[in-house]
Amino acid sequence: MFKRLAHVCLYSRDLDRTLSYYAKCGFTEVFRFTRDGIVFGAYLKIAEHQYLEVFEDRSLGPVINNGLAHFCLETEDIEDVIRRLTSTGIPFTPKKLGCDNTWQIWLTDPDGNSFEVHQYTGHSAQLTGKGPVEADW
Repeated sequence: MFKRLAHVCLYSRDLDRTLSYYAKCGFTEVFRFTRDGIVFGAYLKIAEHQYLEVFEDRSLGPVINNGLAHFCLETEDIEDVIRRLTSTGIPFTPKKLGCDNTWQIWLTDPDGNSFEVHQYTGHSAQLTGKGPVEADW
């Protein structure tokens, strides 16, 4: 019925700061949203047919988890991602092998939204279907 996750939408207190952050992470801007000629959002490409949508709301308080805890981006080369993030000064957690046998790092954008970058291994539960997976967090 569904083909893929098309996009995740985030709010930002400062659109320019957020767009700069995600550009450093390698996202490319596809287009901007305007209202009465004033830019208030943007659509960013993560990968083919995968996007992040961002809208500015300067009245936002701290990020509160109301159900969406994080989003995750898949990579085929987490070491390359680590090198690129390091070269742009984007902070991230140390790489670790998750309880699902998938390599992962975590980032937090300027508005406090957490996201994961992971790389599957030959033993990743997502690929093998072997479980249960005992959570270690």
